[in-house]
Amino acid sequence: MANELKKLVVKEIISSYRNADNYLVVNYQGIKALEFDQLRRDLRKKNIYLEIVKNSLAAIAFKEMGVTGIVSLLKGPSAIVTGGDDPVVLAKETIEWAKKIPVLSLRGGFVGRAVVSLEDINNLAKLPSMPVLHLQIITGINAPVVGVASAFNAVLRGLVTVIQAVKDQKEKSGG
Repeated sequence: MANELKKLVVKEIISSYRNADNYLVVNYQGIKALEFDQLRRDLRKKNIYLEIVKNSLAAIAFKEMGVTGIVSLLKGPSAIVTGGDDPVVLAKETIEWAKKIPVLSLRGGFVGRAVVSLEDINNLAKLPSMPVLHLQIITGINAPVVGVASAFNAVLRGLVTVIQAVKDQKEKSGG
């Protein structure tokens, strides 16, 4: 590859991943072409993209971006999976596909501006997605308010019951 072409490829890699908060490095060696097409098509539907990279050029690009921890993951046939705002979904989808295609293997990645190991990615995939987490947080915040409102309603119902009983007793006694 001519030097000018290599420089353009490095610039393209930098522009693709400089602003990405989450990406994973996978080994794709041994995947059949049809499986690979299906994998890419399915991921693309979820705004997740898989891109094959030349290790030496990707290493140069990641070093220039200051993400040197990724360089050690670029051994053998490498592809980078990126996309979406939710690293949990990215991890879950990639792990799900690795189960379907055993030769697809995760090596590690970059999540939330930090280099992560395979173990970290597996733990990340066990978490609920961001929308579910947001809902759990809102529910957690809302629960005490609902509890207080229920307590006030119970007190008011009790007060109304007492007032009604006093009224009924006065009506019985003729007063």
